[in-house]
This record gives sequence, structure tokens and C-alpha cells, in this order.
Amino acid sequence: MKSIETDWDVIVIGSGLGGLTSAARMAQSGLRVLVLEQHVYAGGYAHHFLRKVKGTKIVYDFDVALHQTGDLLPGRGMHTTLGKLGVLDRIRLRRFDVAYRTVGPEHDLEIPADIDAYEALLCNEYPEHAGGVHGLFETLRAIDERPSGGPSPAAFAVMGKSLQELLDEHVRDPRIQSIFSTLWGYLGLIPSQVSAFIYSQMWLSYHAGGCFYVEGGGQALSDAFVDVIEAHGGKVLLRTEVTNIETQGGRVVGVETRNRGRFRAPAVVSNAPAPLTFHQLLDDRSLATSEIELSDSLPLSCSIHQAYVGIKGDAAKLGLPDRSIFHSRSYDFDEELAALEAGDYARQGWMVGNHTVADPTHAPEGRSILHATVMADGRLWEGLDEASYREKKADLEAFLIDRLADRIPDVRDRIEICETGTPHTMQRYSLNPQGAIYGYAHTPTAHSVLRPQPRTGVPGLYLAGAWTFPAPGFTGSMMSGWNTAGLVFEDVEGKKA
Repeated sequence: MKSIETDWDVIVIGSGLGGLTSAARMAQSGLRVLVLEQHVYAGGYAHHFLRKVKGTKIVYDFDVALHQTGDLLPGRGMHTTLGKLGVLDRIRLRRFDVAYRTVGPEHDLEIPADIDAYEALLCNEYPEHAGGVHGLFETLRAIDERPSGGPSPAAFAVMGKSLQELLDEHVRDPRIQSIFSTLWGYLGLIPSQVSAFIYSQMWLSYHAGGCFYVEGGGQALSDAFVDVIEAHGGKVLLRTEVTNIETQGGRVVGVETRNRGRFRAPAVVSNAPAPLTFHQLLDDRSLATSEIELSDSLPLSCSIHQAYVGIKGDAAKLGLPDRSIFHSRSYDFDEELAALEAGDYARQGWMVGNHTVADPTHAPEGRSILHATVMADGRLWEGLDEASYREKKADLEAFLIDRLADRIPDVRDRIEICETGTPHTMQRYSLNPQGAIYGYAHTPTAHSVLRPQPRTGVPGLYLAGAWTFPAPGFTGSMMSGWNTAGLVFEDVEGKKA
């Protein structure tokens, strides 16, 4: 095993996008940064996995999570951030005019990525509700304003509201509410439970900030961050699991790993789940009493069921030309929640899509990559014995393939690869409790500044990623890493980055 220097300015635990962004900014600012990742790839949910068709040389390249990302138009926050880091010069973007397709009992619409076109579509479809639609979209535009670099007055006004409350103020038609809430699965909470502020930020990232895919997928984005880190003297070390955050005299002094010994640094940024950081990694839990109390009081987000499917043939010609289709069985979100909590995915909405439309380079020639998704309660997958788990997973996989067969009737005859992920899968790879894919649930009382803060009460210990400020998802995690890096640099160097 190749030796590596043991003393650094900052150690980052985990290479999700929050960890990579923080590491890139700190390295660019002159700090010597070491990133330690347990997996064989950098990126967390922004990575790929390859699967070879048995007995052939045919290989499918599956993107774990990236279907689209936003806020990358010139002048938008993520475009500016990636530009400053030098990441933007290392990636190529594909922009989409259609953000997604949404299907419900009484609607089937292609949703424009452009906010003005989206508003016009709803007004044309439901002219009797045009006034309410205009009011809702004007509120969103006001939320999007940043007059002094921080949240606008309109954003502050919805900080304590649910999305349902925001919608009810403008338009009560269940079809319009369902259409507008199509992306609730990107946060894992139905409108009555999700923060209006966080949902608005996520929604605006696509519909005001542009809808994009990174050519080469999530892995290309992560690799670009790794390039920046190592070009500025940092190091990303894979297959290196951190087992302990070490403290002396009440402050952080470094970490211990399972297979590479100890590394020392006066600052550690944990991109690992916050509950894991405080309960298992920190060697002296008494230093984080307030963080543990807060962490234990916050609800976890939901998890996900996901099938990654490689088929023979052009899926677009076979019946699935859409990158993402979101299906709602009804306009009653309470029914959706009850089904989710019962694990009755046959009564839940679902999403299917043709990933090859997003990036044709991932599928072998003459083939397509499909995905099928339904949200999950991770608690329902805990404590299963091996036989029960396999049976439950097989039933899930059959359901997800049935949803693809709704679009491509002979899809089963065409399948060459099918990999199905459960909440157990999510937990195994991410270490997130219950396979929670968005960290803590983003309720009106548990979002952004109401979560464990990036600068913890333990001197030298910081958080980055979906479990801390400001939000989950690709954009939220990257903004978290940028913010955390500034705090670390300020503390270590005594000046702002």
C-alpha cells in the first residue's frame, strides 16, 4: 500500500458533493486538504457503477442518482460557485427545454423548464384559475430575489410554512396543486409536510436556474472536483474508511482509519451522516451534547426504491421517449403518504424514465438505460432476515419492471441487466440511517438553519452535505460544502476566504 503524508491542514470525511465542494474550495484557498472515502469511487450519490452483461463484452454505465440538476444558468448561484472553483471548465452541460412529464388522473403534461413558459402552460390549461397561478408564480419570483445576497422578504415570509399552505394561499384546484408539487419526491415529503421555503428553492433551481445534465453524469461532476482538489495540492484517498474522529483537550486533532492508520489535522469536515458523526465517529460524545440532542430530535427523510435497467433496443422508439415521467395515482397526497408509510407501493405514485435521452453515451450501442423509482420508508426494511429481504426485494423489482412494461410491453424480454436498490442498499453504501437519502426531513420546523450547524460546538469539527445547512440534493449539498469551507478557512487562517 502506497504511503501518504499523515499531517494535513484539513481532513474531509466522505466524498459526497458536500465534502468534495468544501475540499475544492479549501484547497483552492491554500489549505492542504485530505479527503478520505470508504468507497471505490468518489462522489457519494454522484457516482456511477458499471455492469457487464454475462458472457459478453457489453457494459452498461449506470448513473446512481443524477437525472437533472439546476441553477446553472450564467449569473445563478451554482454557475457562479462552480465557475469560481474551476469545476465549470472541467465539465460539459446539456440543457433541457422540458424539465419532466407529469401524469395524473386528469392531466398529462410536459413541463417546460422555463418559468414563464410553465406559468403560461398552466394558465392555458386551467384558464379559470389563471389569477391564482399568476399569484403563485409572482410569489416564487419574489422568493427567488436576493436583494442583499441573502433571502428576500418573500423567502422569509414562507420560512415557517408548508408547501400546502403556500399553495392554498393562491390556488386550491387539486390538479394544479398536484402538477406544481410533482417534484415532491426530490425532497421526500408531501406538500403538507415539506417546507415551502426549501421546496421553492429546489423548484426555482430548475425553473428559474435552468435544467441541465452533466455530460458523463454524476461521476463526471465528482471527477471534476477531484481534479480541482488534487491540482491544488490536495489528495482524495479511496477505500479508506474513517472509524474515529480523535480529540485531545476538547478539540479535534485528526482521524483514525480502518486500514491506513491515523491522519492528523486541526480541522475535520464530516460529510458523513450527522447521526453517525456524533454517535459513532466522535471519540468523546460529551463534546457534542447539544448537537446530539438536536440530531436525535430531528426526523429522518424517506428512502427510495430504484431499479436500474439495461435493455436491448431504442427505448424512445419502443414507447418511452421521456427522460422522466412522474405518475400520480390520485390527487390525494394523504393517500400517498399512508401508502408510503405502509410500504404499499402499489398505491403510490412512481417515476420512470429513459436515461439514454439524458446521456446516450452510458448505454452500449443499440441499447438503452431505464430507471423506475418509488419512494420508501426505510424503517420497513430494517431487521429482515436474508430470505425475507430477498423475497421483499423480488416483489419490489417485479413492481418496478411492471411500471416500465406500462410503456414498453415486452421490456422483460429485452432486459440484459437489472439492479434494484432498496433502503437497505442506500444505507449500506451511504451509511445514512434507514437509507435516508435527503438527510433529515425538510419540514417547516427542521430545515436549513434549524438543523445541526456546519460549525459545530466541537472546536475543529465541521459538517458539510445534506445533513446540515442549507439543503439536500446536488445543488444543496454543493452550496453546503462551499459555505462550510469558508467557515473552516476563516477559523484556520483567521481571515475570510
